[in-house]
Amino acid sequence: MKKNLELNIKTNSNGEILSFNSCAEIYFSPEINLGKKIQDLIDGFNFELYSKSQNNIIKAKKRDLFITHVSFENENVISFLLQDLEMVFRKLEETSEFFDRQMDFIIKVMNNENDITITDGKGIVLKVSDSYEGHFDVQKENIIGKSIYELEKTGVFSPSVTALVLKEKKKVTINQRNRHGEMIMVTGVPIVDDDNNIQYVVSFNSIDIAEISSFREKYEKLNKFLEQYFSEIKELRLKEIGLLGIISKSSSMENIFQTIINIADVNVNVLIMGETGVGKNLIAKLIHNKSSRCNCKFIELNCGAIPDNLIESELFGYEKGSFTGADNRGKTGLIELADKGTLFLDEIGELPLNLQKKLLQVIQEKKIMKVGATKYVDVDFRLITATNKDLKRLVEKREFREDLYYRLNVVPIEIPPLRERTDDILPLIIHFTDEFNIKYKKNKKITQRTIDTLINYPWPGNVRELENLIERIVLTTIGDEIDIFNLPEQVRNTSGLNMTGQTLNELIDAYEKHIFESAYMKYRTTTAMAKALGIGQSSVVRKLQKYIEGYKK
Repeated sequence: MKKNLELNIKTNSNGEILSFNSCAEIYFSPEINLGKKIQDLIDGFNFELYSKSQNNIIKAKKRDLFITHVSFENENVISFLLQDLEMVFRKLEETSEFFDRQMDFIIKVMNNENDITITDGKGIVLKVSDSYEGHFDVQKENIIGKSIYELEKTGVFSPSVTALVLKEKKKVTINQRNRHGEMIMVTGVPIVDDDNNIQYVVSFNSIDIAEISSFREKYEKLNKFLEQYFSEIKELRLKEIGLLGIISKSSSMENIFQTIINIADVNVNVLIMGETGVGKNLIAKLIHNKSSRCNCKFIELNCGAIPDNLIESELFGYEKGSFTGADNRGKTGLIELADKGTLFLDEIGELPLNLQKKLLQVIQEKKIMKVGATKYVDVDFRLITATNKDLKRLVEKREFREDLYYRLNVVPIEIPPLRERTDDILPLIIHFTDEFNIKYKKNKKITQRTIDTLINYPWPGNVRELENLIERIVLTTIGDEIDIFNLPEQVRNTSGLNMTGQTLNELIDAYEKHIFESAYMKYRTTTAMAKALGIGQSSVVRKLQKYIEGYKK
């Protein structure tokens, strides 16, 4: 099993396995099969309990598995993400060893010409350079593991630059005195994580003030190393995104993923723009899943799918008896349901003007009032909106409020259409073909010229159109080979049948194969096929034996 991959198993509400990824197949081989119950693979698996929660530890193959995520694709499809705890702990050990090597490298970079102290985010000394003992008249073993506050109190140095860095959360340079009364210029540099919390403090000391220029050069070298180190961490996080169901290799989508990593935990409004079918809802879910709100609800509403007279009660809820036909128990609105979580409003450009004003008020005040109520309710949610319209143009036409537009458009994310990121088409074709082969128990393979045709097609319906097409041809193609003639006519026409490099006989054979596959699927008997095609039954049998794998008279 690959260290960075999770086991993904999808089941129905009875626990019967609908699909699984290659990682799960390797881990549970040979027991795992479609239709088998997940309870048969995992000791004492409580399906009802685990389908409603995550972060549970369960046992399989005498090892501990950790349920990292549970999601419902619809009422009857549940997706479980699991990790082998042994592999997780092994990774943590490797990470710890890697950190130790980097700290040693930092000290080596400075070549012991300057004293170096490295502490954790609480001021506990992790490492010091060898020269530290001579300059501060103290043994290394009496420093490592001690708090800088304790060392300051006992007079090893005064004042502590690390203490000031932890207090002010920024780089600090001061003059520090050692036990011998010598003045030392000291710079402390915080190293922070993605949440801006200090993980480590590196302080550099120089006895000779004249060495400052040399120190600056080394400091810049260290900074460059740290930038590269954290860049590699970000790259690993980008690879992790591929595990969340978004298939992409294009640079434009990689830039979007970088933006998501940067803003996921920052509570700002995000506006996702792009044509229909590009996957705006997937990006919204990704932002939610990467944020600190990931354990709370993700509430989604398509503003264009609900009549204007009902959308207010859907968003804000209502008290019982508020209007004719209202539920006697009243109703909680989607905004309130999203409390502590994320509210995703798709097709925000369809929101009626009168509700745009109410939404603006909610964003500003973080309070809502149900229809028919007299009191406000406090709400805390992260707002993500999406549209396939040009909102700025709607603002100019006075069809969308300008003040709301600027409130929503704090962080804009524009997803390019599939025709502008052709690098993504092949990975998507492979992904969807594998997915539908597993779902429908098929073994279809797409020919190279068919793939070339699909890559050259402009995909006006974007990823959604590609997914629907792959599902269609996997289901309707007779035999295991999907050729160009199995594609819909409008897709074939854009490629000119992709004739490059083919002889006339090869083209005729391919087209004839398509004719007989289609006729066989429609008529099913050789007698009916012969009559429809105007040829003899024996000719039909020969062609079926030639073109349809496994056909027997």
